[in-house]
Amino acid sequence: MSYFKQLVSKKKRRFKEGGFDLDLTYIKPNIVAMGFPSENIEGVYRNHMDEVYRFLEQRHKDHYKVYNLCSERQYDPSKFHQRVATYPFDDHNAPPFELIKPFCDDVDEWLKAHKDNVAIIHCKAGKGRTGVMICAYLRHNGHFDDVNEALKYYGNARTRNAKGVTIPSQRRYVCYYDTLIRHKLTYEPTMVLLERFEIITIPNMQNGTCSPYFTLWQYKVKIHQSKVFETTKRGDTTITLPLPQLLPICGDIRIEFFHKEKFSKERIFQFWFNTFFISVGTNLSEDSTEISDPALQSFYDEKTKERWFALPKQYIDKAHKDEKCRVFQADFKVKVFFKEVGERENIKVKGKKSDSKSNNKSNNDAGNVTEDEDNFSDTDNEETWAKEETLV
Repeated sequence: MSYFKQLVSKKKRRFKEGGFDLDLTYIKPNIVAMGFPSENIEGVYRNHMDEVYRFLEQRHKDHYKVYNLCSERQYDPSKFHQRVATYPFDDHNAPPFELIKPFCDDVDEWLKAHKDNVAIIHCKAGKGRTGVMICAYLRHNGHFDDVNEALKYYGNARTRNAKGVTIPSQRRYVCYYDTLIRHKLTYEPTMVLLERFEIITIPNMQNGTCSPYFTLWQYKVKIHQSKVFETTKRGDTTITLPLPQLLPICGDIRIEFFHKEKFSKERIFQFWFNTFFISVGTNLSEDSTEISDPALQSFYDEKTKERWFALPKQYIDKAHKDEKCRVFQADFKVKVFFKEVGERENIKVKGKKSDSKSNNKSNNDAGNVTEDEDNFSDTDNEETWAKEETLV
């Protein structure tokens, strides 16, 4: 059965000592990343719940706490003596930003309560979502001063190919948390008015053209679906996708872009951003070397009174994997245009204390991922990114 376990865990490092063979890695002596503790037939090819329990009781008895990041599956906390905390978010996606600090505070409190305490952190496969939260904690507790060093360290520790957190939006949210810490900001939900998108260089979906439309989500609430834009023709270099009117958005925003064919649609890329940081980003120097993600830096057009930020290809989920430029050219990017709501007081990036409230640096390495190395998910396949043979 070890063959199947290795097949499922792919390039992740496994723990093979003392008769154990688990999809589990010590990131630090007191921080462990692992795959989901499964039961029944799934336990044959994943970590079996009984084996995980035996491992923890043998090596860390009375001193472990398990953190489940899955939104799609749970288990009885009594399996681990009620020492289970849940900070759920969806596979393939960024976490709600306001989930990160409570998670970090929880882990910090547990690890500081006793020198032998260990945090056991998992999602389904124990790589992407797990890496987001572990890297955020490595910055939170000062293990690393540089967010990219934290991401690089995790990638090397958890995998044999240094591909830990590879989805650009997930990396973005680690960078957001780094910015909060670095500049001592106080997070506050910030409303902006979304105006339009510009796609620069046309995705080659159908003979050099594309018929795009987009859906807009405010965290898990769908707030807009655009019409299909079918006016592009071969040779065009830009598509403008306006909203019918200015749309108020606030907090964690996900934009999905689709290509529409006659009887089907295909999701071609997506990205997340948080409105607080695109607003705060206007206060960071345009040539600042501290900008770790382009969604931290917005620009102002004096003529149109618009603000905008641009995401190059390597910062866009799924597009970043097309390194052979079959669909997305090397200079592909998406520009997001928005306006501020009124004259909001400028937020200074120095000297404020972080005080996020709970509701439950260059990032270029993200672009150096091949399709074989990155399955876009921390799970085993790309079902949700497969072509959907359904009507709009």
